[in-house]
Amino acid sequence: MKKRDLILITLVVCGVLFSCNREVVLNYSGDIMIDLGSTDKNVLAYVSASDGSEVSVSGIDYELVGEQIATFTVGDKNEKKSVKIKSDKLTGMYEISIFLMDGDKEYKLTSGKWLMEITKGSQYNQINIPDTTEKGTSIFIDAGALVVTFNGKDSATIPSFIGDFNFCFETSYWSFSNIVYGPIGKGDYAIKGFLMKENPVGSNYEYYYRVQLDKQSSL
Repeated sequence: MKKRDLILITLVVCGVLFSCNREVVLNYSGDIMIDLGSTDKNVLAYVSASDGSEVSVSGIDYELVGEQIATFTVGDKNEKKSVKIKSDKLTGMYEISIFLMDGDKEYKLTSGKWLMEITKGSQYNQINIPDTTEKGTSIFIDAGALVVTFNGKDSATIPSFIGDFNFCFETSYWSFSNIVYGPIGKGDYAIKGFLMKENPVGSNYEYYYRVQLDKQSSL
């Protein structure tokens, strides 16, 4: 074998080995931030492989607002990255109804149709529930807007406050739980309600209320 042919074969073999051993790199076009109800396709629009290979994603629940950790896969390579799902689709005009809970019974406190506009919060995973209705009726007195923060899991939080409430006659400590939200059809989403616990200041008594929210239209 001629020396020239040997060099050529060596170069070809080295090129093949280099190509086979070259690591595939996942490239991201910025922070991945998507809407409720999105799909893998929406997420993968932010991702590409350096060699053009197909990338897959797993580990995301598209029905939950907040930060989630997704796994991106290309070939034998796995990589984790944050995916953020926005609260925008929860905003809109809502009817609010409030019930006093007494054992297995409930008593509706609101009468007529009380409407309020729920808006986006200062963070991508927040919404603001106003303290007054569209007609100026105060509800969550001293609280200001209730800021709902969603954590990317099956729960959310509203900060507690001390103050007055439309249907009470004394200043109390208020806490929140059982915040429910989800799809309502035709690609839309809504916050559906939550529970309020009242502990009057200077008292050992506890009272419970259920807040029901019915979405009328999106913003």
